[in-house]
Parts: sequence; structure tokens; C-alpha cells
Amino acid sequence: MLRKPGKPRYDIPKAYRLIALMNMIGKLLLAVVAKDLVYMCEKHSPLPDNHFGGQPGRCTSDTMHLMVHKIKAAWRHHNVAAVLFLDVGGAFPNAVTACLLHNLCACQIPEEYVLFIDRMLTGRCTRLKFDSYTSDWVDIDNGIVQGDPLSMLLYLFYNAELLGAVKKQRPK
Repeated sequence: MLRKPGKPRYDIPKAYRLIALMNMIGKLLLAVVAKDLVYMCEKHSPLPDNHFGGQPGRCTSDTMHLMVHKIKAAWRHHNVAAVLFLDVGGAFPNAVTACLLHNLCACQIPEEYVLFIDRMLTGRCTRLKFDSYTSDWVDIDNGIVQGDPLSMLLYLFYNAELLGAVKKQRPK
């Protein structure tokens, strides 16, 4: 655990930033899997077109240009434009693994990758260390690992069904 700078009190949990260290072989394997999944996304387009994160050649300014274009197009046709912004601050640790795996299967991601991600996200545990204290092992039963090469891509798959449902429901 690392102290967050500028906090008035360090006796509350939110004053600390939790970090988890991975070994380099694990990071390398995740980078290879992420690169394969990105290639599949580029070739087969399993994600909605309006997903921009975690994919090469797509950035925040692309998202803003698309949003402005869609809003102006709606206004030209005298329609109302509505925008859904997702607060992803707590998204990764709160993702439900079973839903993510379901969405990966629905997007026809090969079974080997789905099983790999299932094994990566289930049966995990951690312990907290700070100063001279080390806690007992604690099970982690949910969430996408944040900060690894796969995390953003997995989150895109996690909410792809939600955004697809919103698109299907909108009036003509």
C-alpha cells in the first residue's frame, strides 16, 4: 500500500493506493494475449464501433469527434441527442467475471482465450503489506485486474452487451 500524497489523514483506507506486483513472465503472457485479442477485434469487429479504448489507432479525440458528429447530425434532423457517460473509476474491480466470460463467448472469442481469462480472474488472492504489517491471504472473487495489458480490452467486452442493448432500443 502506498500513501496518496496530500491526504489530511492516513488512518482511513481511502488515503492509500493499493498496488499489486506481477512477475515479468505474467506480464509478457498478458501482452501476447492482448495483442491477439486486438487483432481479432480489428479483423472480425466483435465490439461496437463506438468503443475506442484499448485499441490501436483510436483515442479520446476520436471519441470526441464522433460524439460531436452524432450530436450535430441529430440536431440537423431536429432530433434530441442523448449521451451516456460511464464512470469507469470503480469499473475494473466491480466487473462481474461471469458476465465478462459470457460476453466473450457471445463475441465468439475462441474458447482457449475465454478459459485463459477465466483462470486469470478466478481463484485469486492477495494480502496487504505496509510498514511492518502483513495481512493474511484474502480471496479476490470479482473484478478485472487493473493496469495489465488486457484490462481495458476486457472492460470493453464487459460492457459491450450493455451498449449494444442501448443502441437496439433507441427510437427510429
